[in-house]
Amino acid sequence: MRIIFIILLIVNVAFFASPQFRSDVRNDNIPTPVNPEKIILVPAHENCLIWGNFYEEQIQYAVSVLSELFPDLVYSLEEAGDTAMYWLYIPPYPNKELANREINKLRNLGIVSFRVKDDNQWENAISLGMFYDQNDALKQLREVEKKGITVAKIDNRTVLLKKIVIRESTQIIKDSMRKLAEQFEDTHLHSDQCER
Repeated sequence: MRIIFIILLIVNVAFFASPQFRSDVRNDNIPTPVNPEKIILVPAHENCLIWGNFYEEQIQYAVSVLSELFPDLVYSLEEAGDTAMYWLYIPPYPNKELANREINKLRNLGIVSFRVKDDNQWENAISLGMFYDQNDALKQLREVEKKGITVAKIDNRTVLLKKIVIRESTQIIKDSMRKLAEQFEDTHLHSDQCER
């Protein structure tokens, strides 16, 4: 009887001691959190803010405006395909000074223009605008001719379009970008999944 009592006593002590032992072992295996306030949850799919489609003159102006509004904004310029457009222009002048003089004359008449700055046949030409629709280009040509500029021409061109991709944007940037995009005719601002 004593033997049975001793065996039962050992079994009970082992039974009550083993859950405590297992509990201690489990607690040793659980890692303690280290600076939980520094944990950042990363979304599975990053959303980008995409603003496009710009032709060359528009993208230069848009980048200039972005640099002024958001000097620290990180973005990239990407190709967005090409399209047929109608270019209203004044043929190239022999030198930069003559082209700049004509631009000042146009400015005084209220005509927005700029000198083409490239190293090909269009160097020192004066661009008066790019149009998706031929009728819009013809309408603008008539307006320019009414102001006495008779040398302007229209050329059908294939134009490479670009887009601005902002990978990390805040709500403030999104709201400001919506207002800014409204000022750029024929451009669109939307959110989409980023391409890696």
